[in-house]
Amino acid sequence: MRRFGIAFGGLCAATTALSPCAALAQDGGVLMTFGFENRFEVVRNDALAVPADGTDVANVTRLSFGLQSETEIDRLAFGATGAAIVQNTASDSGTELDFGRAAVTLDYHREVPSAVLDIQGELRNDDVDAFDDDLADTDESGTRTDYLLSARLEGGRTSSVGFAIGAAYEATDYQDTLDPELDDSTEVRADAAVILHFSEVATGRFGMRYSELEEETPGTTVTTTVVTYAGLDYAVSERLDLAAEIGYTESEEEDFGVIDRTTGPDLSLGLTYDMPVGTASALLRVTTDADEGRRETFEIGRSLETPVHTITARLGVTHADPTGTDLIGSLSWEHDLPDGSLGLDIARSVTFDDDDEETVSSLVSVNWLKNVNDVASVSLDLTYEQSDSPSERIEQVTFGAGYNQRLTADWSLDTGLGYRVRNDGDGRSTSPNVFVALSREFQVRP
Repeated sequence: MRRFGIAFGGLCAATTALSPCAALAQDGGVLMTFGFENRFEVVRNDALAVPADGTDVANVTRLSFGLQSETEIDRLAFGATGAAIVQNTASDSGTELDFGRAAVTLDYHREVPSAVLDIQGELRNDDVDAFDDDLADTDESGTRTDYLLSARLEGGRTSSVGFAIGAAYEATDYQDTLDPELDDSTEVRADAAVILHFSEVATGRFGMRYSELEEETPGTTVTTTVVTYAGLDYAVSERLDLAAEIGYTESEEEDFGVIDRTTGPDLSLGLTYDMPVGTASALLRVTTDADEGRRETFEIGRSLETPVHTITARLGVTHADPTGTDLIGSLSWEHDLPDGSLGLDIARSVTFDDDDEETVSSLVSVNWLKNVNDVASVSLDLTYEQSDSPSERIEQVTFGAGYNQRLTADWSLDTGLGYRVRNDGDGRSTSPNVFVALSREFQVRP
């Protein structure tokens, strides 16, 4: 079942434990955070199907645990969540009990003057359509499991010559899916670089990045990419910083024993200028991809923060031979009100899928929060999304309203309702939903 509204109350407990804003960041030592949430949700036509499906009813009991430990030189953060789900869906007969929506994260950071070590791990299992907000994936069925393990070491930070090495393993597994384009995949990545500390204002680097992606398609598609590069970070003045990188990409894609080679530049040039309020930036990027070939992108950006406003904006153009030139950009605005906040997000992006189709995605979102009193608040959210590709045009409007009541120092009550309207190649569909959730979170120092 797809979740809407305040859907991640149980996960928030682990997120809070991992946040650098937690009390642990100030006091040091070990902090354990326990979370509980029981959520009852009803959704009609959850997949936005045409004709409409029936009603899904679920009761989700989620438990979460977070642990954070910090010393002068290292920091460890661990989080885990899982849920017991009692549900009756439109596509199944009877009531079922399931255990899922699991997530485990591990983050370790160790830093001394001459070296830094970072280790990260993640495991997540959930419904396929819970992993991203792609409009084309709204009606996907089945479950998905993601695995990630990465490590990175940087040494010689206090010497004139240093180094950085990293490695990562990432995998995605699908279960009980109907879409033949959802393929299991594994990816291995590695990189190594020599870092040259020329002076306090200039740092150079040269190295190599390697990746191998294997997708379990009928022909077992294997894509190998090697990027060699040299870069420079230079403080031109007290306000102006420059970051440049020149690289070359070699990519091989093997499918049914046929190898397709792609080569080309991998370049970037970025400038950041400190303004009296905020920063201004410019970025030129040239990439070479096995699917779409060469793409050039140029963007300018501006960010500023005042006592009541936070604005982040970027505007640019992107060009690739198969798709032509497109306008891209985003705007994020947050305004603090005396009794709440008001936010606006606008974005336009371009992607290129495996079927050689360009998809232009647009989004406009408005959110409003009002504190009724010291323990209660109400919220409204309205979002318009559009996905436009040669094969299909999708438009979707999502409305949500929520009410939060802090019952005690540890207990909270969340209620809300939502409504979605979608227009695509199948026609027009609607989906109302309502939920109520009771949650508790508390922290313990052993």
